[in-house]
Amino acid sequence: MSSPTASSSTSPYFLPFDPASPMLVTKGVLTTGTLGAITGASIGVVQSKNPFALSINMTINLSIASLTFFGLREYIISPFLLSIEATPSHTRRLRDLQRLSSKQLGKLPATGVTEDESAPSLMEVRTDRLLDSALAGGLTGGVLSSAFRGRATFGKAFITSSLIGSILQLSANQLRVFRLEYLAKQSQSQPISSQAPASATGLIPETAAGIYDPSLITNFNEHSLKSNTPTPTKENPQTPSLPEKMMKGLSKFLPVRKLTDDEYLEQLQKKRDDVDKRLREIEDEEKRMYEWAKTQ
Repeated sequence: MSSPTASSSTSPYFLPFDPASPMLVTKGVLTTGTLGAITGASIGVVQSKNPFALSINMTINLSIASLTFFGLREYIISPFLLSIEATPSHTRRLRDLQRLSSKQLGKLPATGVTEDESAPSLMEVRTDRLLDSALAGGLTGGVLSSAFRGRATFGKAFITSSLIGSILQLSANQLRVFRLEYLAKQSQSQPISSQAPASATGLIPETAAGIYDPSLITNFNEHSLKSNTPTPTKENPQTPSLPEKMMKGLSKFLPVRKLTDDEYLEQLQKKRDDVDKRLREIEDEEKRMYEWAKTQ
């Protein structure tokens, strides 16, 4: 079922475009081109060939492939899948885009979380844009293979490229999960008063539409608390310091042990008594030397 914003569009062929798509396409092409240049130069050095020629060749080829891939995904496939709400992830992204449009038009406040917002699950984060990348990768590989090797290679190239695109997107999503889990652990270790400046400096992840989603970290906080937090009836023991750890380790194979406070004070008092005794002896010796010098 399409959303009210989409259905109320004046155009019957409304497609929701992500305003961050141009920057995403640019970053993807530049990153892929740089990777191609480094790979081509490395292959040239290893195979004793002209690294400059191989670098230029791979840069051009990968840039064309990445431009085709990201262009298809961001401007054709993703808008179409968003418009039909193909998966729950697309439904969520469509709502994010509609909220962004409303905020830009002044219909909603620029900050804050609306009532219908909820944090995506781990599965949604891991499968984000997976269908988009699979279709875009398959079409990119199939079209380029047909153009250079003939139409008969379209099917095999489509399947192979689709699998490659899916694997790369899954890897990127998993890295995002690791990042969110790290941020969730960081937010747990910080006091509540320090969490507000952290969100202002960009530590809170963004959604596909570029909207900061504070509920993401909350979701990961709850997930990590369920798996890592001990029972509330038991208090966490205080972490021993480095000297205490060293003493504990040495006590296993050396005749050493940790002194109590009373024992330590007793030893200090004994050392002080020894020092006072030695000072009295020195003072008596000085007196005897002074009296001997007077008799001379």
